[in-house]
Amino acid sequence: MAKKSRFRGARHTPKRLESDILDRAKDIWNNPGILRPKCAGNCRKCVFDKTFALIDRLDGIKDDYKALEKAATKGGDDIFKACAGTMSLYAAGGIPYLASARIAGEVVPFAIRGTVGNDKLIGTQYYNDPKMRLLLYGNVARKNKLHLYSFDDQLVCSNIPNMPEDYLLDTFWESPYEFPDDGLSCGHDIEGILVIKVKSLNQEIRICRNCAKEVATLQYVISRLMTADPMDDIEVYVEHKYSKDHKGGKDVVQGDLLKQYMMGQVTDRMLISVVLKDKLNELKKHDVATYIIGSKNYGSDLETFLGELKGSDLEKHALKSFLKDNAIPVVVRTDRASEALGLIWENNYKKIIAAFTSPAIADRMGDVSKMNPSQTISNANIQFMSEDIVSRLPVFNKPGTVTKATDRFAKAAKVGGESLLRKEIDAAGIKDYKSRSIARAFIMALSSNESAGWKFSAEEEDFAKYLMPFVKQLIETEGDKYRDAMNTLLTASGSGESV
Repeated sequence: MAKKSRFRGARHTPKRLESDILDRAKDIWNNPGILRPKCAGNCRKCVFDKTFALIDRLDGIKDDYKALEKAATKGGDDIFKACAGTMSLYAAGGIPYLASARIAGEVVPFAIRGTVGNDKLIGTQYYNDPKMRLLLYGNVARKNKLHLYSFDDQLVCSNIPNMPEDYLLDTFWESPYEFPDDGLSCGHDIEGILVIKVKSLNQEIRICRNCAKEVATLQYVISRLMTADPMDDIEVYVEHKYSKDHKGGKDVVQGDLLKQYMMGQVTDRMLISVVLKDKLNELKKHDVATYIIGSKNYGSDLETFLGELKGSDLEKHALKSFLKDNAIPVVVRTDRASEALGLIWENNYKKIIAAFTSPAIADRMGDVSKMNPSQTISNANIQFMSEDIVSRLPVFNKPGTVTKATDRFAKAAKVGGESLLRKEIDAAGIKDYKSRSIARAFIMALSSNESAGWKFSAEEEDFAKYLMPFVKQLIETEGDKYRDAMNTLLTASGSGESV
C-alpha cells in the first residue's frame, strides 16, 4: 500500500476555521513586526534586518490583496513571502479553500498563498502557537546557527546558547511532573538521580529514581527549541554512589543512549535504570570492598556498614565473617541485613556458611543456593552450635526411652533455645505420661508461655512443675555434672532409668 502524503488537498473552508485564520492574518496585517524574534544574543548584525526591511515595504500595498499575493511569489526570502501571503488573506476578506497538513499527529488547516513552502505558511498563520511558529524560521536558524526559544507569546533569538528561564519553566511544566513550589527538582536525595542541566542558565532539572516516570523529560525541554544542535547547551547525566570511594559520581549520557532518550525511545525511569545497572556491573568487575546503602556510600568501612544494617545478630555475624576476607561490592537499596545477605547469597552461599561455621558443615548442607538465606544460616548455626555443645557432653550407652527423649530435649534447649526445643518435642512424638511431663517441664524452664499446640492433663502440669527445677539444672550443666543431673531428673521422674 502506498504511503499516505502528509499534505492533503484543498477543501471548502468551514466558517469557524476561516474566522480563526483571518483573525491571525489581521494581527499580522496590522503589525507584521510581531513575527520578528526578540533578540537575546550579541550579533554584530541581525540576520532578520533585511527580511523585515522588505516586510516594511508591504505597508504601501497592504490594502491590495492582489498586490500582496503577487509579492508572495517574488524573491527568495521565505519569511517575506509567507508574511505577504498571509496578509493577503485578511485584505481579501475571505478564504474560499483550505489545505491541511499532519504535524505531530495533528491535522492543521492552512491557506496556500504564493510560492513558499507549506511549513512557512503554517508557521506564519499560526504565529501565536509556540510550536507551530517555529516552522517559519527553520532555514534561517540552521543556516545562521541561531538558537530560537519559543514560549508563551514570545520567540527569543540568540546567536549563542542563551536559554531564557521562562522557556525552561514553560516547557518543563508541560511534563507530568509536579514538584514543590513549581520547581525543577523533586527534592529527594536517593541513589540514582537524573539531571538535565542547561549550561547557559546554570540550572538543573533533578528527578530521583523513585519519582521518575515513563516519559522522556528531555523531549519537553527541546520541544520548542530550534537550533542546529539542541544539545550544545544541555548536558544529561545520572548521579550515583556506585564508586570505590565515598564520593560517588555522575555518568554523562551520550552516544546512542542519548539519541534514544531525545527521541523518547528511552524514558526517564529507563534511563536511570540503565545507567545504574551499567555502573553496578562495572563496580562488580573490580575486587574492591565497596558498601552502599541507598544513596550513602561507606567505601570499604565494613564495621560502619554493618552497624547501619537492621537485622538479627546472626545475619550480621554471617555477613561480617564472609566479607572481612572477601573484597566484593555490596549495594543495597534498604538497610535490611537480609537484603544484603540475599544479594550475595547465590554465588557465595558455601563460603558464607563456612566462614561463620565450618567447611564441614558447608559441605554437609549441600547446594542451598536457592534456599532462603536467613533460614539457611539459622539451620547451619544450629548444627555448628550443636556440634560444639554436644562435644562437651557425655554420650549415654543404650539409653532408655525416657532417657533418650530427655537427652534430646536438653541438647535442643542448650543449642537453640525454646524454638529448637519445640521442634524436638514435635519430632519425638512422645505419648507416655512421664516423657510428656518432662517435655512440659522443659517448656516451663525456658518460657512462661502457654503450651501452644499441645494439651497436657492437670496431672502432667502438676508433675511438670515439680520436675522443672531438675530440668533447669540439667540445661545448665556440662561434662560429668550433666550425667549426674540427668540421673537426678530420671530418679525424680520415677522412670526407673539411669545412666
